[in-house]
Amino acid sequence: MISKRKNFFLGLLLVLLTFFALSVGYEKNDLELITLNANFNRIDGVYVGSDIRISGIKVGEVLNVELVKNKPTLYFSLEKNITIPDDSSISIQTDGLFGSKYLTIEPGGSSKNLDNNGQINYTEDSILIEDLLNKIIYIGQTKKTGVEYEKKLF
Repeated sequence: MISKRKNFFLGLLLVLLTFFALSVGYEKNDLELITLNANFNRIDGVYVGSDIRISGIKVGEVLNVELVKNKPTLYFSLEKNITIPDDSSISIQTDGLFGSKYLTIEPGGSSKNLDNNGQINYTEDSILIEDLLNKIIYIGQTKKTGVEYEKKLF
């Protein structure tokens, strides 16, 4: 009876060690990543783990979300080999019409790049489907009545 119990715990220990060894191999080393941040007004649907993309290719993910002076600040990591000019912009996008949210970086043209713990200053907030539908309805109503809608929207 004791040998069966020993074998069980020894097998369990080996399985746990194997899973641990495999998981360590897949984790990114902190030395291979840089951390940046960006301030937004609204980040609906963006969570820790959301993708960061450049030209549709995943290059990082959101690490943390904090409220700073009642505004959301996103902290995210990027692969170290990615260079981001300091005049780049970041925006919140949606995968399809009702898909998950992700962030996309549009590289700027500056010759100076952001360093680790740098900040992207040019941001574009999340757009809610309800807001978009309200604008479409408003445009339709103003076209019916003949009111110039461009001046009222912006």
